[in-house]
Amino acid sequence: MFDISWMNPSGGSFNKESLIRENETLKRQIQELLTLDETGFFIELDSLLRAILKKALILCKAESSFFSLAGKDPSELDVRISNVILEEKMEKIRAQFKAEYSRWQETEAAIITIEDFILLPLVRRHRILGLIGLKLTSDAPDNICEILPILASQAAASLESAILYERMFKRLLVLSNVFILGKEIVSNIDLQQLVDKFLSIASDGTDSDVACLFLVRDKDELPYFFRLQTAGAGQTFAPGSDDGYTDLIKAVRRDEKFRMITNLETSEFKLSETHKIQDLILRDTVVLPLKPRDKLLGIIQVANKRGNFTYRPEDLDLLKILGSQVAFVIQNADLFQNLQRAYIDTLSALTSAIDAKDSYTRGHSERVTELSIKLATEVGIAPEEIEKIKLGGLLHDIGKIGIPEGILNKPGRLNDEEFEIIKSHPDLGLHILGKVEFLEAIVPIIRHHHERYDGKGYPSGLKGEEIPLLARIVSVVDTYDAMTTDRPYRKAMTLEEALKEIERCSGSQFDPEIAAHFIRMTMRESRQK
Repeated sequence: MFDISWMNPSGGSFNKESLIRENETLKRQIQELLTLDETGFFIELDSLLRAILKKALILCKAESSFFSLAGKDPSELDVRISNVILEEKMEKIRAQFKAEYSRWQETEAAIITIEDFILLPLVRRHRILGLIGLKLTSDAPDNICEILPILASQAAASLESAILYERMFKRLLVLSNVFILGKEIVSNIDLQQLVDKFLSIASDGTDSDVACLFLVRDKDELPYFFRLQTAGAGQTFAPGSDDGYTDLIKAVRRDEKFRMITNLETSEFKLSETHKIQDLILRDTVVLPLKPRDKLLGIIQVANKRGNFTYRPEDLDLLKILGSQVAFVIQNADLFQNLQRAYIDTLSALTSAIDAKDSYTRGHSERVTELSIKLATEVGIAPEEIEKIKLGGLLHDIGKIGIPEGILNKPGRLNDEEFEIIKSHPDLGLHILGKVEFLEAIVPIIRHHHERYDGKGYPSGLKGEEIPLLARIVSVVDTYDAMTTDRPYRKAMTLEEALKEIERCSGSQFDPEIAAHFIRMTMRESRQK
């Protein structure tokens, strides 16, 4: 299984001319591989996988192939796409891979062979994201050993971005539903209706087939209210299960600590938990106390994670956010205000996904937000518009999640082609956030903060007051922060140098009135320090 000597170029001597030709061929192939970064624009995961596999087939001259993603059990091949492979053949590959997985791990995920396929691991930040399987032909390039590691590296980087996007976008959609729920809470005190909405969001947000809620009071041994939602069969608790109030739920109530169990069959709660829902077997679960401040109000449970995946910390975080809102419903607190704070905090955390890719702009979004709020106040913007600035500033560069890291972190100036890719990030931001209902109002900031007052900006070439006012405000602050921060190709400007540049570009790049407000405000604050 570990013998890959057949892939090595044949031995023998090369004359100088042959060596030059081989090197030129390798350079061209590497250049082609580098265009895999373009797959950063295939944000949807399935489109990305097809693009990577097509590139691999062409470059390696393979006759058949498959793409597997790493899931709950890394020894199981979760094949998402296959080309020209019989199911019988695929089953043999799966079985042999599973049998040899522990030995393969010890080789630190080297390229391996199974049957007549090579398996290329896609590793990113010391974690295997997936595998590409290729059946090479006799026409495979002689330098295949040089091609495969580059292919793996480029494919892994693109795959990581797509997975990150998929999780982030799903989280935003869930938060949109949470926000809508919060607005309904203000005018709706029907507990059962609100709990049903809560359970629906909880199950969708964590990809769970089961969600239930138990509400308790200190003086009562049993819950005074419970509600169960399932996908398909098993809409009621099984006879003898005490309406789902099992030992696991009691333990969480007693300890007031969450439990995340990946395999109920091997847990101490097997007997009471696995069969507590009619016609359904529970496999895995997350259970946590519903406890705002110091008072326990109930217990939340989700179970049976869909697909070949386990529950993750972000599932627990989402349940905590949701749980906090439902708890405040029960307590008749100021629900909407707390909900708004919860989703803004979550969106703020999502901006770290951009920082993780662009190491030279760490903290940029937070600084732009803070300074944009000050400038909007200085200009006299209405309070409800300043609320848009808070979110728009945080997320103005969210489209950079789809830009290759090699371009974001390039230690020199970008060429024309690279700059065109960078210029796509406002439209990528629109693509990411355009379908999220509660963020619709801030899309103009995200899409137009790189327009210029003279009409020479991007992506739409708007000019003057055609550019949304809030985008004009963020534009000045965004440029100022970029100028006063170290970048790969230059050192940061001083405050005085940056303000002179903004004054010079007033009326061309920037709205002159907003630029004047910003200069006065910044100089005043500088003198006060």
